[in-house]
Amino acid sequence: MIGFSIMMWFCSVIMIILSISLLRGNYTSIHGKVFDNTSDKAGYAKALGKPVLVLGIGIASAGTAVIVIQGIYSIIISIIVLLLFVVIVGVWFIKIQKQFNFIK
Repeated sequence: MIGFSIMMWFCSVIMIILSISLLRGNYTSIHGKVFDNTSDKAGYAKALGKPVLVLGIGIASAGTAVIVIQGIYSIIISIIVLLLFVVIVGVWFIKIQKQFNFIK
């Protein structure tokens, strides 16, 4: 179980660093149809930074849940926590995509 938690913590550090970059308005790592169509690229990056930060926290929480909860069901509970955060962030991403999808 320690391997799973270390992997989750490593991924969460990467996601949190990416979110800090996006929250500062750095949009060099973003691409896609919505990004190309929007006129407010820095605002789009800042809006995407918030759910990426929540996803990083969720991944760290899933890694912590495996260590805190001892027993056979610890990995199952950890995956449920991870899926909960992924669903919340997925809905948030869809909302942001619809908000910034302007046609030039």
